[in-house]
Amino acid sequence: MYDKELCRTLALGSLVRGYFHNLRGTLQGLSFQIQILYMKKETLLSPSAHPNIEKALQLLQKLQNQLESALEDLENDNTGPWNLKEIMERELLFWEANLFFKHKVKKEIFEEKEVLLTLPLNELKGLLCLLEERLYPLCKEGSTLKIIIGEEGKKTLTFEFSEALDEENLKKLEKLSPYFSPYANLKVSPSRIELEFL
Repeated sequence: MYDKELCRTLALGSLVRGYFHNLRGTLQGLSFQIQILYMKKETLLSPSAHPNIEKALQLLQKLQNQLESALEDLENDNTGPWNLKEIMERELLFWEANLFFKHKVKKEIFEEKEVLLTLPLNELKGLLCLLEERLYPLCKEGSTLKIIIGEEGKKTLTFEFSEALDEENLKKLEKLSPYFSPYANLKVSPSRIELEFL
């Protein structure tokens, strides 16, 4: 008997890779067209439109860089070791694209002990994304989220909430536990979610 949820997760991962590759081609074509427009801006655009085309080029370059970074992460099976604090700082920047999470939730990272992890980067980021996708939307406005690394000298990543999670969401989080094997154990309680890496 196969695990339908796991198969779905794997299929979605392949789908995302395919979408990213297709998007990259489209973005390169769009970039080429905007660059042509930029080079001919003196004859095609009024001077007041020049800052707009320059801003569009900057944003397009930023989007291309983000896409390349995402593709690198998806395909990066280098095993590190990875500094967990550095990874989590980058993860927070990524999730702060959600403006509610960025501005309405106070976030703090504490490193009690340096934690270095040796596992494929794409799998590490996939595990973190799986957990964060469920956790971060549960943060309430004005609440505080503490991210604690290396608590009690262990290879742990702990999410501590200033407001307890409800029973229904705790059960949903508990169901994620098998997906962290063989890399980590997931421990769930109302105000603390802990990943202990093996």
